[in-house]
Amino acid sequence: MNISTATHLLFLGFLATITTACGNEEAKNPKNQVEDAVVLVTDEIRKEPNNPNLYIKRALLYRDRKLFDLALSDAEKALSVDSTVAYFHQVKGEVYFASGALRPARLSLEKALVFDESNPDLLLKLGEVEFLLRRYENALTHINEALRVNDKAAQGYFLKGFIYKELGDTVLSKSSFQTATEINPDHYEAYVELATLYAYQKDSLALQYYDNAIDLKPKSAEALYGKGLFQQNRGKFDDALAIYRSLLKADPDNFLGFFNTGYIYLIEFAEFDSARMYFDSVLMVQPNMLDAMYNKGLTYEMEGEFSTAKEYYQDVLQIDAQNDNAARGLMRLE
Repeated sequence: MNISTATHLLFLGFLATITTACGNEEAKNPKNQVEDAVVLVTDEIRKEPNNPNLYIKRALLYRDRKLFDLALSDAEKALSVDSTVAYFHQVKGEVYFASGALRPARLSLEKALVFDESNPDLLLKLGEVEFLLRRYENALTHINEALRVNDKAAQGYFLKGFIYKELGDTVLSKSSFQTATEINPDHYEAYVELATLYAYQKDSLALQYYDNAIDLKPKSAEALYGKGLFQQNRGKFDDALAIYRSLLKADPDNFLGFFNTGYIYLIEFAEFDSARMYFDSVLMVQPNMLDAMYNKGLTYEMEGEFSTAKEYYQDVLQIDAQNDNAARGLMRLE
């Protein structure tokens, strides 16, 4: 990260999330709730040891607890009773997917398709796996098949947006994400992706999409940070600081919010005490963030406290002997 530019972080991580419906009691103690559910299903299995649906039911409970070996074992037991049920293969594939084992997930989902070739949810999941394996043509084939069955599947357009983004086709990527939001106005992730694409192009439409995302998730660190960075890169420093304050209120340990705030106070406003305070906050959360350590030294250098600045630059070089910023800092002081 170069001191001459603002921190730039694109949130491109592609995450598969698994959600379960929870009542108030489960929300208070989800672990005990799930353990109780496992016990109940296990009692049912004792009574009906040849009922494959019960093994699948327990497999899903284990999956949600990230007990993937147990989940796979139960999926296999269900398949040993009846290997022609698409859903059993699908659950096995979803367990592999949740565990990060993409290739076994693909094989299980392909087996499921043999028995249920027009299932749009199954096709979309297989398309998602193929995307993550960077098999883009296969991914698009499965997703388009799913959309032929159900053209209102917002997730299909969302996945296509990601694929086109990876392929460098910004026009089709934006179009696909936009379609996802038209079908599902609550598609938070699609708004974030649209905001990111427009921000990269320095288009003020990014703000609208960040705001759409924030309306859906007011405490979203991802959307707040992105919006703040966009304003910072446009030179709207007061606006950026206000957004970073909201970010840090929502996420008090967000080191990027601290860092960028410190950067603005240092470089744009030359308010060195304030800058140091924020860099100290960064180092409380990320003790070895060298850019924060270097920038803190820079505050002292810019104030003329060269010996203290030198100490910080030396501290950086002790951790990273090849750090160019710190090396140049020492050269300036010498």
